[in-house]
This record gives sequence, C-alpha cells and structure tokens, in this order.
Amino acid sequence: MQDHFFELIKNAIENYMPANKIFGLKIMEIKPGFTYIHVPFKEYFVGDFLQKRWHGGILASIADTTGGVAGVTCLQSPKDKLNTIDMRIDYLHAAIAHEDIYAKAKVIKNGKTIIKVDIQLFQDQNSEPIAVARCVYSVLRTKNEEKNIIDN
Repeated sequence: MQDHFFELIKNAIENYMPANKIFGLKIMEIKPGFTYIHVPFKEYFVGDFLQKRWHGGILASIADTTGGVAGVTCLQSPKDKLNTIDMRIDYLHAAIAHEDIYAKAKVIKNGKTIIKVDIQLFQDQNSEPIAVARCVYSVLRTKNEEKNIIDN
C-alpha cells in the first residue's frame, strides 16, 4: 500500500501541479520522511542575466516543493491537509545557469499539527549545497478510523 501511495503522490506532484510541470520537476526518490527531486535547467530560470545565475525565487520554490513532498509522506489520510506556514532559505553559493538543480528533503519533526523539514539544494550531487532551507508546514489531520495509509 505504501508504494502505491507514494506513486500517487509522485504522479500528482509531477503531472497535476502546473508550476511543477513548468519546472520539469521529477521525483527521483520518495520514502517516509524523505524525498529527492531533480529540476532541469531552463533559460527562463535565469535571474541574473549578466552572471548567468538561477533566480533565487525559483530555488526557493524548488525547496518548498521538495519539503512539501517529504511532509506529505507523513500524512495519515488522503484527506489530511498540508500547507506551508514558514520558510527560511540560506543561499550559500550562486546556482550556475545551464546546470540542473537537485534537492533533498528530510522531515525532522512530524508533530500533531506541524511538520518541520530540512532541505538542501545542489547542482552537483557530490558537492556542497548551494542553498539550505527549513520549511514548516501546518497539518490538518482528519479523524480517520482506518489504519495509517502508509502502514497498510
């Protein structure tokens, strides 16, 4: 059941969210409390046209989406709701144009009403992160008499 649930999440995130379709976002790995995402470079992601760097807002959107996907893996029912309530991002290095972005997110707190997630963005999978973020999501958990959907 868990694999089926994660495939549904992957399909919804990649194919039914217009911004993610524009990004070309692909979920490379998804498991409880973790996700790994790839976003290919596109020319219209450039924010600094003189130095040819990714736009910081695009990077923040990728971080928020990656964190949100990790958070969704902690939900207990398809009717549960997850919303971003806070986000902090530190840009450590410029994101160079013509290089893809990879993002990894790990849930650090799965509480009754909030989920906290740490996210790292990379351009080379073996390098230091170009940015780190922490996102906090509010969770509205529905009362569900069925077992946790990812435990079935």
